[in-house]
Amino acid sequence: MKVEVITAGQGGQGVLELANYIAYFEIMKGRHAAYTPSYGPESRGGKVKCYVVASDEQIDSPIVEEPDVLIVMNALSMDFVPMLKAGGTLIFNSSLVEQGPRRTDIKVRRVPATALAASLKELGPPGGGDTSIAANSVMFGAFLAVAGEPLAGQTEAVREVLAHFFTERKAAYIMLNSRAVETGYAFVTDHPEETSAPRELLA
Repeated sequence: MKVEVITAGQGGQGVLELANYIAYFEIMKGRHAAYTPSYGPESRGGKVKCYVVASDEQIDSPIVEEPDVLIVMNALSMDFVPMLKAGGTLIFNSSLVEQGPRRTDIKVRRVPATALAASLKELGPPGGGDTSIAANSVMFGAFLAVAGEPLAGQTEAVREVLAHFFTERKAAYIMLNSRAVETGYAFVTDHPEETSAPRELLA
């Protein structure tokens, strides 16, 4: 079985890290995974996307043309929706994207990733730092839910993924991001048919 994913957003939103989480999680499951980032010409703030291919077999191409799952972090990156294969799943950050897709042949999950991450203030750094930076981890949790991964049995695996990328001083953010993953997962599983976020989370 092969799964192809595109993560897309703006530079600084952790789009590439999100793709790394997905790829490393698949590797930990014993699968082959390919990770291919693509940057816009801007040094910061431009469009960023990343291809992830995971398969039980050897991967013949790391480039994704028709993803099974598209994860969008900002409004400009909704431009990638036409690439999504019919029957595929779009997960988008409804905190920053107001207008949903017009396509009716895909599944849509609206996840207020930025608002959910920002709500985790108790896990932020001393002095009340902005926890919305963990929005990409919220989306990682949403992806796991959409993929049908049983988080109850994967808690340690998720922590291992985060520990692989949050090393040395960054290790202090493992708890925040771990909770963000759980929050994104819970939002999707608690709203199985919902296509819009509760009004209070969009504020």
